[in-house]
Amino acid sequence: MSEWFVTRGAHEVAPGLWQGALPADADDVRWLAGRGVGRVLNLCQDLEYEPGERDAVTAAYAAAGIDEARLPSLDHGGLLPGLLERAVQQMAAWRAQGAVAYVHCLAGQERSAAVAAAVVAAQDGCSPREAVERVRRARRSARPLPHQLADLDRWWAARAASGPARP
Repeated sequence: MSEWFVTRGAHEVAPGLWQGALPADADDVRWLAGRGVGRVLNLCQDLEYEPGERDAVTAAYAAAGIDEARLPSLDHGGLLPGLLERAVQQMAAWRAQGAVAYVHCLAGQERSAAVAAAVVAAQDGCSPREAVERVRRARRSARPLPHQLADLDRWWAARAASGPARP
């Protein structure tokens, strides 16, 4: 496995929902597949990969039969309500199919932790802050940034105001 993935890792933060760091090579992808992961939600931009990594990971996903969706977002950046809602809907669709899903950002600490918390909040009907705490209990390094926590709260309020169908 890549040194990056070994040191930053991945954890199951809710049943069938894994969250963590960018898989950087075929061994990382095999590790995910070995845990039953069949769908990946990638929050990284192409510039976050080392040369050749993105192509290697894409090929490894194909070889492992793992489907990937991408919602590139800025590292250390904000998470607009539309991005959070798209991520929640994608993950809900996968999970409704019985798929084990993995959401990742670069280090698996901020963006992907916030998205995983949004998924947990939408699924369980708990507040985003409670969902963050649940994610953190499973993955101690999960630490969405203060502005990402505020983004989660805005998303939750917008979701409640618009009343979309709950996953």
